Amino acid sequence: TMKKYRVEWDPPTPGKADGYVRWYLNDKFLFGVKGESLNITGASIPSEPMYLIMNTAVASSWGFPMPCPEGCDCKCFECGNPDCGCSLPVGYCDNFPAHFEIDYVRVWQAKNEPKHQLGCSTEDRPTDLFIKGHKKRYTDEGQKEPLQPVQIGGAACTSDLECGGTQHGSCNDDGFCVCAQGFAGSTCLSHFGFDDNPYSETDNTLKVSLLHLSNHFLFTFSMFLFGFCAYFAMTVFQRQQEFKDATEMQNFANSPIYHARRSYNSIDRKDQSDQQKPISYCLIDGRMIDD
Repeated sequence: TMKKYRVEWDPPTPGKADGYVRWYLNDKFLFGVKGESLNITGASIPSEPMYLIMNTAVASSWGFPMPCPEGCDCKCFECGNPDCGCSLPVGYCDNFPAHFEIDYVRVWQAKNEPKHQLGCSTEDRPTDLFIKGHKKRYTDEGQKEPLQPVQIGGAACTSDLECGGTQHGSCNDDGFCVCAQGFAGSTCLSHFGFDDNPYSETDNTLKVSLLHLSNHFLFTFSMFLFGFCAYFAMTVFQRQQEFKDATEMQNFANSPIYHARRSYNSIDRKDQSDQQKPISYCLIDGRMIDD
């Protein structure tokens, strides 16, 4: 049975907490989130460039045993593994292998709406510049650059079916996938996409506006900067004065006057040590003294 899924995404107005995201099934409204509702948590409706992913995604938080049964760690979700049976819903593995077919994908955009910008890196959201400034977040181990070239074929195969079939690619005599024109990926299952509305950066610097800095912050920063400069100047002056005093003492120590005075003092102390020291006497018994 064919189903029609629809998502409406209206980004927020710059500086406001509006916008929304709404989900529909067969043109019937299912669920929606308003930007005003997210404002109480500090979050907001996304305004960054997005792209679509269509896959068979399964979340262990929807339909799985809650709470986790006693004696089960609920960390294993592998069909066919008896140790994982307690973590999976009854009859869950009977749904696999599963697949679905996509008839069409259509993306609509409001006319004359500045919030609806097209492209992977827009003027308000320069994704390319952000990635260049945070390369470690977008690179795997061993990679030097975050944006890698698109791989076209190359996966090991034994038949054309493993390369997407004859429309996507084929398996060559060496046992590797060779993609047909317009398809990419190691197994040729992806369309060779491109950005038909690229945004080129003219200024590769991040601009910071002083309007976003409060007066209290500017005052505090100014006082800190003034104190640091004053401390630095006093430290330099003190070091210069110490160096000047040390230099004067060194020059005086090397002068003839210092050596002459030092020699005189040593001779004088020697002469004094050679002189007889005075001796004091005291009367013990006066009967021995003649009158």
